[in-house]
Amino acid sequence: MISRRSWQSRILLYLLLLVASSGFAGSLPAVPVTLRHYSSTNRIPDVSIQSIYEDKIGILWLGVESSGLVKFDGKSYTYYKNDPEDSTTLTSNYPLSILEDRDGYIWVATHSGLNKLDRFTDRVKRYVNNEKDANSITSNSVNKIIADKNGRLWFGTTNGVNILVPGTDNFIHFLHNTDSLRPSLNTEITNMHIDAMGNIWIGTNINGLFMVGPDTYNMAPDKWAKSINQLSTENDANIKNWPYVATPNDLNQIKGLASTKDADTLWVSSTTGLYILHQKTGRIERYSFSSPGYAHLSHMQYYSLLLDNENVLWAGTANSGLVVINLNTGNTSHLYAEEHEHNQLMSNAIRDIIESRDGLIWIATKFAGLHYYDKRQRTIAHVKKGGTVNNWLSDNFVLSICAGGEDDLWVGTKQGGLCRYDRSTFTYKWYLADGKPGSLLSNRVEAIAEEENGTIWVGTDEGLYEYIREKDKFVKHLHQYVKNIYITDDGYIWIGAPSGLFRFSITEKKLSAPDSKHKGFFNTQGNLSISRVMKDSRGVLWIGTNSNGLYEYHEDTDYLKNHMPNKADQYSISGNQVRAIYEDKLGRLWIGTKSDGLNLYDRGTGRFFHKSSPRNLPSNTVYNILEDSNGRLWMGTHSGISMYNPNKEMFVNFADHHGLQGLIFESNAFAKNKQGKFFMGGANGMNVFSPDEITYKTQHPPLIITKFEIYNKLKDKDIFQFKRYELSRQDNYISFEFAILDYTDPQENQFAYMLEPFDNDWVYSENRNFASYTNLPPGTYRFKVKGANSDKVWNDDPMEIEIVIPAPIWEKAWFFPLVLVLIVTILFIVWQMRVSASRRRENILKKEVAERTQDLEEAYHKLEESNRQIEKHNRALRLQRDRITRQNLELKAHRQNLELMVAERTKDLEEAKDKAEESDRLKSAFLANMSHEIRTPLNAIMGFIDILEANELDPEERKTVNAIIQTNSDNLLQLINDIIDISIIEANQLVIRKKEFDFHAFLYEIEMRYNAHKDLRNKDVAIIREIPDGVEELNVYSDQMRLRQIYNNLINNAIKFTDRGHIKFGYKLQDQDTLLCFVEDTGIGISEENINKIFRRFHKIEPTAAKVHRGTGLGLSISQNLSELLGGRIWVDSIPGNGSTFFFTIPIR
Repeated sequence: MISRRSWQSRILLYLLLLVASSGFAGSLPAVPVTLRHYSSTNRIPDVSIQSIYEDKIGILWLGVESSGLVKFDGKSYTYYKNDPEDSTTLTSNYPLSILEDRDGYIWVATHSGLNKLDRFTDRVKRYVNNEKDANSITSNSVNKIIADKNGRLWFGTTNGVNILVPGTDNFIHFLHNTDSLRPSLNTEITNMHIDAMGNIWIGTNINGLFMVGPDTYNMAPDKWAKSINQLSTENDANIKNWPYVATPNDLNQIKGLASTKDADTLWVSSTTGLYILHQKTGRIERYSFSSPGYAHLSHMQYYSLLLDNENVLWAGTANSGLVVINLNTGNTSHLYAEEHEHNQLMSNAIRDIIESRDGLIWIATKFAGLHYYDKRQRTIAHVKKGGTVNNWLSDNFVLSICAGGEDDLWVGTKQGGLCRYDRSTFTYKWYLADGKPGSLLSNRVEAIAEEENGTIWVGTDEGLYEYIREKDKFVKHLHQYVKNIYITDDGYIWIGAPSGLFRFSITEKKLSAPDSKHKGFFNTQGNLSISRVMKDSRGVLWIGTNSNGLYEYHEDTDYLKNHMPNKADQYSISGNQVRAIYEDKLGRLWIGTKSDGLNLYDRGTGRFFHKSSPRNLPSNTVYNILEDSNGRLWMGTHSGISMYNPNKEMFVNFADHHGLQGLIFESNAFAKNKQGKFFMGGANGMNVFSPDEITYKTQHPPLIITKFEIYNKLKDKDIFQFKRYELSRQDNYISFEFAILDYTDPQENQFAYMLEPFDNDWVYSENRNFASYTNLPPGTYRFKVKGANSDKVWNDDPMEIEIVIPAPIWEKAWFFPLVLVLIVTILFIVWQMRVSASRRRENILKKEVAERTQDLEEAYHKLEESNRQIEKHNRALRLQRDRITRQNLELKAHRQNLELMVAERTKDLEEAKDKAEESDRLKSAFLANMSHEIRTPLNAIMGFIDILEANELDPEERKTVNAIIQTNSDNLLQLINDIIDISIIEANQLVIRKKEFDFHAFLYEIEMRYNAHKDLRNKDVAIIREIPDGVEELNVYSDQMRLRQIYNNLINNAIKFTDRGHIKFGYKLQDQDTLLCFVEDTGIGISEENINKIFRRFHKIEPTAAKVHRGTGLGLSISQNLSELLGGRIWVDSIPGNGSTFFFTIPIR
């Protein structure tokens, strides 16, 4: 056996090489096979598990030695044991094999008989050998159960194969011994397997391997189901046999069988090793482990065997651990209990291995219960402390991470100082508090940050340090507990400390508080504990605190605002303990809090929108935030990593079974390097992953109602599909138990249920998996339940059942309508009697009404005549009123017309006044700017001429001064030329002198001129000339001097506003008569409001107050006039922050 020390060295070297090959820039380091000891966390009933099986619902069935058959739904266990006094129980408490048939019955094989369990009645039917019944099972010792393609059950016993005849209790016998006087001829079937083609493989103890194809076993049994006695004396072409012969490569005591997906290869495990059978050739060969250190695996005693869906072979040994062979790569892993602190395998005796539908690999062991392997642990790589100095992290507890611009990775730890990953040697260098000169004074590194020039700054619990790269030393600048560091582009470091907020000047190497009226807020020791500092793209400083909410500071206006949670305001920040502040690439501000979730801050309205809840974020404590190339946010929380898609408002959560170092991440332990790789750390090391490479598919686990009870009496169980139940009127006390069949972390599974129409909304019960309802009124109810696994992935569709509680006769739907009909009938009879009496009174009244009607008609005629006279008079009055109304409307319209004319004239005068004032202001600004722009180079020229006249300079200094004088002279000359050009243009005196010239040579001259440009040499900016492919020569008829002036103005303008990237110029053929010329840069860009102003004369647009650029504001105006005089036009496209492209057109002829 390999020693513990050599095993550690080999696995560390293996992991180190994997990490080195990735360089934290390529593929991620591979994840070693690590199991999870399920029994230790989920109360598996006993330590020795003989067999494991997953039924069609997803429930696990365990054959537990001495405890019988155990059903496990992730939440509760159900035991099925032998009772010697009850023949409806198991024949033995030692299940060897378990299978569910097509009708849902559970079959259990033991050494004391075969058992058929009705899971709904909990009653067992036993099958035992009966010497008087020729159709009974041939042996009570049953080792294996399988089902063929037709659903028939095959049972492997110590005396051949028994096939159950469907619809009967009779068995077909095969490979059995018919000579009862010679039991030594019994063929013990140790295992059976059905491959993808339907072939049934039968492994025996001493008779080798058999194979029966579907064409054979679908025939009548008397044509092929022969005894071992018959097969030993006669050949049968339908039955293939690889008999045992005492040679080193032949099979003996077969224990396990597994086949590839194409059924081309069969793997066989035995007490002498692993074997491969190639079905096409029928050849069997021993599998040899050729890798160094693994040769001893070739002759182990292998029992269980599984070939999973990813073509990985899992081989369990009798008492030597677990062997895992990746058949795609050839990589081999050997797990054994002596190294359980690395792989969590607690027993070397492997008894059964299966793959469940959710991809988990389950390993049943003797003495140590159940283990499983979750393939999702390969999702995210895990780096931690190793056993070799400088080849791994110095400490597992990671407090801070910084991905340096030099492709260095800096990792700060809690007790191991600072680690630096060196890509040239693929090693970590440790910087410890060892007392040597230039070393740190503390091993607790809280924060790391890098300047743009590559300088590393380190914050510890006792000071601020600067790393001097040339000397590989640290210089201490401040004795202060540093919790957080943020470096701004104006040369300051903002330090968040438990005692306040401090600003440190990088150039002065000392604290330097801003000039602010908020004296007590900056560089003052106090009770304000700072957790996070960040400056956004608008120059606003955001300060997160540990208990005082979020501060917003505008340095330009000295405005300070405190955001605190307010229960009366739903748009206030959700909590006062801020842990993370992040501005995404769209300019949105995200705030992570402790215990109060994630916030999105709307700067326009000042509102905070709460984006998390316990049902979609694993923890409401968000420690840090990173953004990937797709705009998704990755957050380190108190319960793992959560990925949030703001566009879809969807969370995807990752827990420890995805390979995380742990569930809790540290606030400063996060970084993103130039290749887009993420780093997150915590108490057990560091995770490394590329978010775009993670292809994690969420699992939607099935959900069942495990129990449906009425007055605590079982009505039904294991309900996995819709059902309808008719109850009696008294059955109004009902209860349910339910389970989500995700076994990764059952204690973290969550549930929600509702009974319609009794419940108005879902009841979220967290981990509670039962619900009860009492005194339900009669009606039709629908019980719904849904669940989420530990990744907070909820079922797509809830599980539903319908329940009908009948009503008493007076509550039946037809009862009240019937009573209503009777009442209406009685009322109708009474009404008829009253109608008869009414008719008699009606005749008397008719006569009186007729007489009265005649009197009323006479009075009506008189009144009608009077009304006609009044209407005539009213008509005359209305005509007079309409005439007066029309006159009033005409007067009103005339007045409104006059008012409109006055208003329009007034507006024209005001606009003319504004334009005049604007013109005066611009000209004044232009003259003031010209005065400054002319004095500056003149003063420089005169000053340096005086220095030259003093004749006190050496030749090198004189050369430098001459260069400065030449530069200022050029600037002054350019300024004068711009003034002259704009004057000539305004006077309409500019003469365009066109002639034909080589346009490509013209562009080449411009490129050569700017390649030598001193400003470009001082910046990381490339000048690029671009001409269309296929155009080898182009002659243009135009004014070459004015065209060069346009290009120069645009390129000079690009140089001023571009600090890195490139400046590209050239042309494209817009059509056969027109060139589309352009100058493109990767500078700061132009805002939308300034694009419409940029070509105005005298306008200078400064993008920031932090940096002022020299110029007159005439260059672009001159370029616009020149392009128009040349017969074209000019315009600009720009994206702020991404650069600008100026276009102008000129005719070719």
